[in-house]
Amino acid sequence: NLYWTDTGTDRIEVTRLNGTSRKILISENLDEPRAIVLNPVTGYMYWTDWGESPKIECAYLDGSERRVLVNTSLGWPNGLALDLEKDKLYWGDAKTD
Repeated sequence: NLYWTDTGTDRIEVTRLNGTSRKILISENLDEPRAIVLNPVTGYMYWTDWGESPKIECAYLDGSERRVLVNTSLGWPNGLALDLEKDKLYWGDAKTD
């Protein structure tokens, strides 16, 4: 599957690699969604949102059980990396460098 964020429509979507079964997973309470990473082991996706209230969120790969992980001391969180071995999430922030 291919997952992406769309800042134009403020959505997170998924499709099969051949373009079939396209589905909107999250379309509410997103301001400027940016980066997205997936953890195939736990079945979670993580994404950044750098709008009026910047935050980093997660949900299951089907969009369920959405929750905020970080929503303080952020400017424009946009780059994400996941260390599967150490079970850590890293991010870059374009505003705070």
